[in-house]
Amino acid sequence: MAQPIVRLNDGRLYSYMSPTIAQCSALFSPTLPHVVPPIAPAVTAAKSLAATTSVAASSDLLAIIKPFTPDALANGFSTLVGALIGAMLAYTLQRRFQKSLEHKNARTAAHRLMFALLQQINTIILIQRDYVYSELANRGRFLSIPPTPLFDTTKNVLELPELAFLLDTTAGRAILYDFYIAQENYIEALNQWNMRSTLHLEKVQPALAASGIPNGAAITEEALQKALGVHIFASIVNSTDNCVESLRRAFKKLSEIKAKARAHLVHRFKTNEFTDFEVPDTYGLVQQSQ
Repeated sequence: MAQPIVRLNDGRLYSYMSPTIAQCSALFSPTLPHVVPPIAPAVTAAKSLAATTSVAASSDLLAIIKPFTPDALANGFSTLVGALIGAMLAYTLQRRFQKSLEHKNARTAAHRLMFALLQQINTIILIQRDYVYSELANRGRFLSIPPTPLFDTTKNVLELPELAFLLDTTAGRAILYDFYIAQENYIEALNQWNMRSTLHLEKVQPALAASGIPNGAAITEEALQKALGVHIFASIVNSTDNCVESLRRAFKKLSEIKAKARAHLVHRFKTNEFTDFEVPDTYGLVQQSQ
C-alpha cells in the first residue's frame, strides 16, 4: 500500500502508514457510545405493553370484583331467595284457588245431579198417578187412559260435561254409567208415552168418532177392533202396554241410582247436605214390577 506524504507548515515532509479499520475501531471504541441492536427496542416495547396490559387487566378484574363484597353477595342471595319464595307462594295460592274453584263447581254439579233425579222420578210418578194407576186393572186401558200433551224429553236431562267430576274415580265412573242408563230409561218412557198420546189423539179418536160408537157406551173387544181396524187396534194396545212397562222400568232404575249417587256424593264431599227424598206412594210402579 502506498504511504501518503504529509507536508508540514515548515516544508518538511513526513511519511506514515494509513491506519486500518480495525485500528481505528480500537482507537475510538472507548469513546464511542453503546449502540443497542435493532431488535432490542421492539422487545422492550412488547414487554412494556404486556406489563401495561397485565396491569390494566388486573385493574379491570378488581373493578369487576370490587362490588361483590360479602354484604353485596348476601343481599343478592337474599333477593334471589325472596323472589323464588314469592314465585312458589304465588303458584301455591293460585293452585289452591284453582282446586277450590274445581271443588265448588263439582259440588254444584253434584247438587244438580240429585235435583235432576228428583225431577225425573217426580215426572214418572205424576204420569203414573194421574193417568195410569186408576186404569191398571181395566182391560180396556188402551182406550181409557187418555192422551196428554207431549212431554219435553230434554227437560231435566244432564249431559256428560255437567258430570265430568265423576270421571276421576272408579266409583264415580260407575255412578255416571248407572245414571246414564237410568236417564235413557226415563227418556224412553217419555218417548213411549208421547207416541201413545199421538196415536190415541190422531188415529184412535177419529176412528171411534167415525164408527158412531157413543162416548161411555159398553162395547165388546171384537166390535172395538172392527171399529178401529186391526192395525190401529193392535198398535194402541201394544203402545199402552209398552208405556206401563217403560214407566215401571224407568222408576226402578232412577230409584236405584238415586240411592247410590247420594251415598257416593256424601262420602266424596264429606257432607250430608245433598237432597234426599222418599216416595210415599209409588201408585203401582213398584208393586206391579214385583
